[in-house]
Amino acid sequence: MTQQDSSPGARRATIIDVAARAGVSRQTVSRAINDMPGISASTRERVLAAAEELHYRPSRFGRGLVSAGPPTLGLLVDDLANAFFPEVARAMIRAASERGWTVLVAETGGAEDPEEVGRDLARRVDALVGYGLPQRTGDAVPERMPILQLDGPRAGDRPGVLFTLDPALEELAGHLRSQGVRRAALLDNELTGPSDRARRVRAGLGGVLEVLEVVPMVADGVRAQVDAAMAGSPDLLIGWNDAHALAALKELRSRGVAVPEQVRVMGIDGLGIGTLVTPELTSLGVDLEAMAREAVDLVDGMFSGALPLLGERSRRELPYRLIRRGSA
Repeated sequence: MTQQDSSPGARRATIIDVAARAGVSRQTVSRAINDMPGISASTRERVLAAAEELHYRPSRFGRGLVSAGPPTLGLLVDDLANAFFPEVARAMIRAASERGWTVLVAETGGAEDPEEVGRDLARRVDALVGYGLPQRTGDAVPERMPILQLDGPRAGDRPGVLFTLDPALEELAGHLRSQGVRRAALLDNELTGPSDRARRVRAGLGGVLEVLEVVPMVADGVRAQVDAAMAGSPDLLIGWNDAHALAALKELRSRGVAVPEQVRVMGIDGLGIGTLVTPELTSLGVDLEAMAREAVDLVDGMFSGALPLLGERSRRELPYRLIRRGSA
């Protein structure tokens, strides 16, 4: 048998391929893969070596099936009530469907054990993509399963599609300078201390603004947070995300504060819902369709063996961009 094709999109190895490579029956492959008795240690090692060479992964629906069929991706998100995650899911489903793949979506927000949500999803899919991914511990997450992080900081050698904020902050700095904005307040999502996103925004805009106050989240909600922010007479309110910014926009409107004439408002996410308000919401956004295409390409490369399961070669960066609308 020839070496398994490692080009992206190549046919995935089946249990028949492994059996042929190792010179054993399908039943023997199943016993070796599942660490069952009835075969010798040398045969088990030969089968596992063949499976490794062919990048074989047992079917999610039952060990030892002849064909694993089209891949199923598991997408982990935090909370589908957050408008960001349905847009992520839609983009991933579209990108996967172009290859005939399916997507199962699970949310970890509110779960008693978010890690277990990921482990349970791993038992039913061929690859995991998303947020709050489980660690490769125990038998719940197969050793050769692609696991792909979306967004978030670089975490060791974990692969993923990571969002970079700096290019958009540089563009935003120029925009704010041209508009004469000097004082801003960022409505954070942390109760204590600035979030990582708040620190990055402050670092990126610190050379342009005279004041950039990070206003922590408060138990009394957005109204009290806007109160605290407006006490500093800002030219601009920045929501931690678009939903946060839209809540602030609503609060300002209830007070009769004109946007952008009296104070500008912007968010971070670039979601479609930002176009459904007046004025439309200015935002820093990521091209989620591009994110999904990159993620599916990476998983495809991991399936075929063209890309490693860990390391820089299986990591992509996607920049935020400034989306100029009417609110800032």
